[in-house]
Amino acid sequence: MTEPARPCVALAPVAGDAAVPGVLHRLLELIDEPLSALRPGAEVLIKPNLFQTTPGFHVSPALLAAIARAVAEHGARPVIAERTHAIYELLNDHEAARYARVVSFDDLPLRITNIPGATSLRVPIAVPELIEDCDYFIGVPQLRTHASVVYSNAMKNLVGLLPGYTTRIVHMAGVDESTVDLNLMRPQDLVICDGTTVIEGNYPMDGRARWVGFLAAGRNAVALDVAVGVLAGFDPDSVAYLRDAHQRGMGPLALEDIDLRGTPLAELAFDMVKAPIEIVAPRAGIHVHAEHACPACSRFVAGAMRALAEELCAWDGEMTIISGPQVQMPPLRGAVVLVGNCLYESRDLGIFIEGCPPRAIQLAAFRYAMGKPVGDHERTQFRVPPALEHVSA
Repeated sequence: MTEPARPCVALAPVAGDAAVPGVLHRLLELIDEPLSALRPGAEVLIKPNLFQTTPGFHVSPALLAAIARAVAEHGARPVIAERTHAIYELLNDHEAARYARVVSFDDLPLRITNIPGATSLRVPIAVPELIEDCDYFIGVPQLRTHASVVYSNAMKNLVGLLPGYTTRIVHMAGVDESTVDLNLMRPQDLVICDGTTVIEGNYPMDGRARWVGFLAAGRNAVALDVAVGVLAGFDPDSVAYLRDAHQRGMGPLALEDIDLRGTPLAELAFDMVKAPIEIVAPRAGIHVHAEHACPACSRFVAGAMRALAEELCAWDGEMTIISGPQVQMPPLRGAVVLVGNCLYESRDLGIFIEGCPPRAIQLAAFRYAMGKPVGDHERTQFRVPPALEHVSA
């Protein structure tokens, strides 16, 4: 009996923007020219991480231009799309727009869609029609650490397929399983990972850009995430959405089950500065009770304490932070912040942040609890019970 072929992932160093087209061409050769299957006139969706304009905090436009040009040279019609209008600021005057149509998902018509086999997004959701109608799908993630899901790359990039408001729905339903559901909805035909600049540290609550200088390519998003994760010093088995995807038969979880091509992984390996996993209250008077929190919400609280440490130390109040199921509530001292869906039934005890895990924008709840002003949009990200509405916003 013939053994099934292992999915391949190709790796290569890149010295700068000028070298990107040549390195891309080499990677595509190494994974057996996947674009050769494109038919003339085919619509090709290219989905990058491109929703922030801060330098270094997005995929390289030079890489997008090289991908779009390669697609166009095969007679296909490339479309580069991402949620938020940042894509226009970054690409409208860039070379990439010469080869591809540039559009925000927030400006496209939507279609109500069911995801067969979904475990978290089990109800119909609205997705841009382009996602289901395109003939070929290329994901272009930027490797990032993540304060809630360990690291973000090819699979997590698909959360950005949805209009901006939908990310809240994803976190409400459970971000790890929702990530896998979205990959089930529209598998990527090709993934090209931008590791020229990576984002490390306590991202997305904070973080910093770091030049590393590599590109990776493959046809299986799970395999690519495993290979690139190991490259950056992560244990893929610690990532819930990768374990879930593997259990659903979507790709391998072990490096030995991947056909690595190009530059040996050991020659490119580096160690990313990772998001905190240990919850450390920044001072006395900040009481954290998260012993029973799920791993994702525990990491969220750890990241929040790191990101807000300076503000909490400058504030002279007392705060109780609770996450995870509680058989009996701990003493509620000072302002109370409840973190995560499992505390919904206790929502009237304090400021409630929904999600599993919550999103970085929901850090505003802690600032609100300290009596600090928050923006109108931030105020929609947490619930304040009527009895506490006197807290100034």
